Amino acid sequence: ASSSSSSSSAASPAGAEERNHSFMLDSATKASLFLEPGAVNADGSLPEGADKRGAVRKVAHGLHLVPGPWRDFVHSPKVARLAQALGWRKPLVAQTLYRLARPNSGGVDRHQDSVTLYTEPPSVLGIWLALEDADESNGCLRVLPGSHRGPIRERLVRRPSGNCSGEGCAVHLTFERLSNATAAPPSDFEPLKTRAGDVLVMHGTTEHFSEASTDASRSRESLQVHLVEKTSRWPEDNWLQYPPGMAFEELAVPADRNSPFSEL
Repeated sequence: ASSSSSSSSAASPAGAEERNHSFMLDSATKASLFLEPGAVNADGSLPEGADKRGAVRKVAHGLHLVPGPWRDFVHSPKVARLAQALGWRKPLVAQTLYRLARPNSGGVDRHQDSVTLYTEPPSVLGIWLALEDADESNGCLRVLPGSHRGPIRERLVRRPSGNCSGEGCAVHLTFERLSNATAAPPSDFEPLKTRAGDVLVMHGTTEHFSEASTDASRSRESLQVHLVEKTSRWPEDNWLQYPPGMAFEELAVPADRNSPFSEL
């Protein structure tokens, strides 16, 4: 069940998530606004004449906890049936985010979803809903074929800041290397063109990224949902943690299991 903090939203000051990880950590159960680098002035105000929507990079990471259309979509029978058809028995919603990508926006670095949403054994399922058409010109998703069979390269984990130990220490987020496998060159990645309404489904170790848009007239907005299996362990040092007494929500798989794709 969501708490009152789950339905709140906040905006990060310019670069706040880089200087202080508390905003990132608090976003786990909120619809927090993450701003584009350089989007606001030093005092947190928008430059004169700036577009408010264009200043936002994403809304994350507890968007599914806020009553409204995105929560309705995440908990819809079609999403539950999709996860079930792919082998998830008790899918839990770990995070949801809305990615805004204005015309000529920057890309997203190559990554694996299991890096930030690590479970033992690995169980992350990424559901990427295209809200607008996307191709190479406006920065469509690019994936590395076969990378779902590869290793998880690193983990984003919580660590105490400085030499502090025990409760009450500030939390620092850091990437810790798990594999030294040679990275594939960008040329090995294949673009995935999508139309608005298309859904891409990705294994947690699938490597993917988006190049910067070169189209001054088209954005590429998307909704991204990440599920994990209830029977897998969610480590206590994962960056994303809910407050005590609050658990990931489980998708309700419809009783009729004969036609898993009947509503897709």
